[in-house]
Amino acid sequence: MRYREAIVDNLSQVDTGGNARKLPGMFGDRRKRILLVDDHALVRQGLERLLDLGDEFVVCEEAGTAAEGLKQVREMRPDAVIVDVGLPGGTNGIELTKKLRNEFPDVVVLILSAHDEPKYVRGAAKAGAMGYVLKDEAVENLRIALRRAFNGRRTFNPDLLGEEDLSHSRYFSE
Repeated sequence: MRYREAIVDNLSQVDTGGNARKLPGMFGDRRKRILLVDDHALVRQGLERLLDLGDEFVVCEEAGTAAEGLKQVREMRPDAVIVDVGLPGGTNGIELTKKLRNEFPDVVVLILSAHDEPKYVRGAAKAGAMGYVLKDEAVENLRIALRRAFNGRRTFNPDLLGEEDLSHSRYFSE
């Protein structure tokens, strides 16, 4: 059963005063709630299984387009959103990141992408993403980037930013 479905099932048993967002804490779940936005269902499902292991993170919902992702963020108010750069429907992941950061400045946004070109990494940094992780990296690197982001530290590989941006320390925290 999905995390969101479990919360909805429990709504009939708990008087929340109309504020379902308090439910996870009410049930003692201290994990950071993550929303996944990727156009590949297999990637979303695999990430959900990997991130749900342990007691740090839980995937609360997923979306296949930027529009669906924005809608889910408005409804679920997750702690973080992991966004793919390449999304269908006219809005890419970098544009979505900018929208999310403007509307929800406290939500952590990380980019998870197959694109290793500096223009995408720089675009993500400028849009307000807290990190950029490549899909060919180990899941532990994504976990590390999430931990760092929740502690206010950005994670951008300086090699991916391109040589001209290595001097801009605002993009990369050690």
